Amino acid sequence: MTEFLSVSKRYGSITEFPPYPGENLMPSGLTIENRDGVRVVRMEFGHANAMNQEMLDNLAAGLTDGDPQPTVLTGEGNVFSAGLDLVALDGLDRDGLEKFLTRFSATMLQVLTAPYPLVAAVNGHAVAGGCVLALACDYRVGTEGEFKIGMTELSHGLPLPAVASEIPRGTLTPQTYRTVVMSGVLMKPEIAKQVGIFDMVNKDSDNCIDQACILAQKHGKSPEAFAAVKAAVVAPIVNAIKILREPLDHRFLDIWFSEIATTSRREIIKRLKSK
Repeated sequence: MTEFLSVSKRYGSITEFPPYPGENLMPSGLTIENRDGVRVVRMEFGHANAMNQEMLDNLAAGLTDGDPQPTVLTGEGNVFSAGLDLVALDGLDRDGLEKFLTRFSATMLQVLTAPYPLVAAVNGHAVAGGCVLALACDYRVGTEGEFKIGMTELSHGLPLPAVASEIPRGTLTPQTYRTVVMSGVLMKPEIAKQVGIFDMVNKDSDNCIDQACILAQKHGKSPEAFAAVKAAVVAPIVNAIKILREPLDHRFLDIWFSEIATTSRREIIKRLKSK
């Protein structure tokens, strides 16, 4: 399996993570199928595809499984991803959370820099880190419905780590970026399209995936040219992350363990557990 690109704990440097240890096995929590030359990767991790260390390890492994080819990333049921797994992360000490943040950054960079068309078929809710994951893809197709899309970090008392700051900045217009990251507003899919988070919206998840496959296939006709152009397009985002990784991620870690953020997080966890 090809090793995947990541930012190391030596902030600002780019290094390689070792190959996923289960490289001869299908990573758990994913189903992968081929549709006329397009790989469809479906996240089925449970718990609203919330992001913890194991989830991100397996997602990274699944996206490097086999030869590079046009790919669609989608979720299960009515959830693309609800963002960070607050229940799991709340029990980590600073070293453990720093390790998770390194993995989160590595996986988001892997998605951003994938040398093949990578389209998000956002089948439902995409919140906080789930919204960042969608924005890291080349194109995003949403699904009509009572779904919530947006970045809620500030409303939960948290700043943005570098990848969550710079990936949306590289995708959205300056005014939209400011609104999305500072308001914490959760939008319906139609509004998310109006502000540029989605490129298009389809009536249901099946049509969403079909349209995403068409986009991925269309942009995968000239693989080498696509990879070269994409590398140039994302280079400023990657460079900004390298520069900002140390100050923004250290600030995220500091504030995560603050009294205000801890109280807010545990109130959210309490509500989650009561459902």
